Amino acid sequence: MDLDLDMILFGETSLRQALYVAAAVVGALLALRIVKRLFFKKKPVLAHTVYFVCENCDWEGHVSKFGTRCPKCNHPISRVATH
Repeated sequence: MDLDLDMILFGETSLRQALYVAAAVVGALLALRIVKRLFFKKKPVLAHTVYFVCENCDWEGHVSKFGTRCPKCNHPISRVATH
C-alpha cells in the first residue's frame, strides 16, 4: 500500500490536511501546557506550612514546617508565630 500525502481519507480531506490538523492540535496542547506551567503555579498545601514573621527583615508569610531560614533575607528562623 502506497501512502501518498495527497491520498483522500474521507470526503475531500487528504492525508496531508489531516496531518496538518493533528500537528496543529498537538502544538496547541503543548503551548497551553507551557503557558499553564509558567503562569499558574500550584499553591502550597497550608497544612504543611506555618505562619512566620522574620525578626531581621520583618517579612511575613507562610513557610514550610521544616524551613529553617527566611525566604527573603536568609536569616535563621528562631521562632514561629501562630496565626
